[in-house]
Amino acid sequence: MDERFFGCLQSRGWKIERYEGAAPGVPETLRKRYPAAERWLAWIGGVKSAVNGDEATWLLCAEDYAGQGGAAFRWDEWELLSLASADGDPAWEAEIRRFWDAHLPIIMSVADGRYSYYALSAADGAVVSGGEPEFEVCETAAASLEAFLEKITEGGVLL
Repeated sequence: MDERFFGCLQSRGWKIERYEGAAPGVPETLRKRYPAAERWLAWIGGVKSAVNGDEATWLLCAEDYAGQGGAAFRWDEWELLSLASADGDPAWEAEIRRFWDAHLPIIMSVADGRYSYYALSAADGAVVSGGEPEFEVCETAAASLEAFLEKITEGGVLL
């Protein structure tokens, strides 16, 4: 699937860069926080970067998760923005953390001036989508990661 998937993205103007030789993988702390996302983390661990032509939408890759990519946004930026908006309210902060502990962001976007994401749900393996102003309000985009990647490849989800 990955050659077909990445080929599809490249045909749509995406820039894909893979590691030559040994890839650093993703941090162990991330693997512990999101054990249900192991397949995604292993798969994306060999990709250095994947960004669309206008650099407004990107797949979160190993360097992003490790905080080494030099990106303008951290992989958990939407969680951090939500926590800041909670303004010290412990109950609200706990609710935000519960949501993000159960949802690993895999794609982020600032297209059309709107912050949005796709994430893997730890509860059922579905891919969900959400965005500002309430990042923790989301809807199911696909029942599984495989179905989501297939939707992208077939044109059912445009990134």
